[in-house]
Amino acid sequence: MRTFAFRTGLLGLTSALWLAWGCNGGSIDGGGSGGGGADSSGNATNSGGAGAADSGSGQVVTIGSGGAGQGGDDACAAVSQEADLVSRPVDIVFVIDNSGSMGDEIEEVEQQINANFATIINGANPPIDYRVIMVSGFGNSSSWRICVSQPLGGIPDANMDGRCDSIPSAPVETPNFFHYNVSIGSHNALCQLLDRYSVPDQAGNHMMGWGSLLRTEAFKFITVISDDGVSCNHGGGQLRDNNNVADGQTVSTQFDNALRALDPAQFGVDEMNRQYTFWSIISQREFMTSGMDPLGEPVPPSEAITTDRCSANLNPNASGGNPVDPGTGYQALSIMTGGFRYPTCALDYTDLFTLMAQGVIDGAQVACEFEIPEPPEGETLDLETVEVIYSSMGNEQATYTQVASEAACTPNGFYIADGTITLCPDACSVVQADEDAKLDLRFDCLDIVQ
Repeated sequence: MRTFAFRTGLLGLTSALWLAWGCNGGSIDGGGSGGGGADSSGNATNSGGAGAADSGSGQVVTIGSGGAGQGGDDACAAVSQEADLVSRPVDIVFVIDNSGSMGDEIEEVEQQINANFATIINGANPPIDYRVIMVSGFGNSSSWRICVSQPLGGIPDANMDGRCDSIPSAPVETPNFFHYNVSIGSHNALCQLLDRYSVPDQAGNHMMGWGSLLRTEAFKFITVISDDGVSCNHGGGQLRDNNNVADGQTVSTQFDNALRALDPAQFGVDEMNRQYTFWSIISQREFMTSGMDPLGEPVPPSEAITTDRCSANLNPNASGGNPVDPGTGYQALSIMTGGFRYPTCALDYTDLFTLMAQGVIDGAQVACEFEIPEPPEGETLDLETVEVIYSSMGNEQATYTQVASEAACTPNGFYIADGTITLCPDACSVVQADEDAKLDLRFDCLDIVQ
């Protein structure tokens, strides 16, 4: 069998692919000292060391651990090359409270969503396939609505102050930005997400709901921005965080279960396989403030829920920012799903938007698909013999076998279509969760008849 090995880099967007080709007989010109060779029976003689350049092609050849051959000087040559793997798409959902106390917070989001969010994501290398979905009332921040300008949105911002120059009758969307126009109340952000998932917005647009703007293959970032807590009804039940820890945790479980049940393919079939993370800008107490950083730092998911509200004068350079409730339900959701939190009172969300943008870049995991490599000259791949070997920390974990199609997927399967090998969903989940994953592609080659 020939061997093709590559490593997955879950937080990196480019992985090194290592191609290990078995030899087809004969010898390697200029074989390096210590290289693995083969005796007259074709058995490997040693484990090999550094190699030399092929005198015919000038290609750098590294002698590997030996392999089958026809003569005593035969060995296997390993050639390394880099290849870009396809990054996982990311959908970012912003849900913003449109109540009367939120004007300053909305204005800050308008400024930051381009300056310290979209700009960072757009600068990622390789590029990120992302879209932003705004779930909030559309309009002027003075009326507690939001208007997202260029370059993320489509409405001009000639003076580049982060504000729309004028407010049209409807949002202007772009390939990376969609606005689901619905009013979010002081306490009902979570219920609105659930109730409006598959129905038109209040302007009669996006007829299949905000959920129709999501992509099944994308990882989701959901961010709620509100200075209040959770108190709403959904599906005959109540979501009430009552500004305490226990009820906040209950709300997080209720919402997580309801969201995943609403669309398991989008949000995850169970709590071990969530396809989203939840971030919060809420009126909780500030975290790690200092003279150098009076606004504090984003609150990591390792920090417990707090029932203390942030300081109304946390940012003396900005008006407003008065806290109402600490948002214990939102806090619990962030902790449960690995998201960060930040106080609304800061009225400067630069640090959190920057961190979120980096999280989006990191969340664009390598997809579980890769192109079939080119065979050696004069040979063709026997696709029926392909196997994918998954190992971790040097220990083989599983052999993934080929199935006929995506519809025929098994827990340890993969399929080949249009020159691409794709792991089945269960196998993909295992590999993506393992930062030390290594996959080896093994196959037979057939000589091309001249």
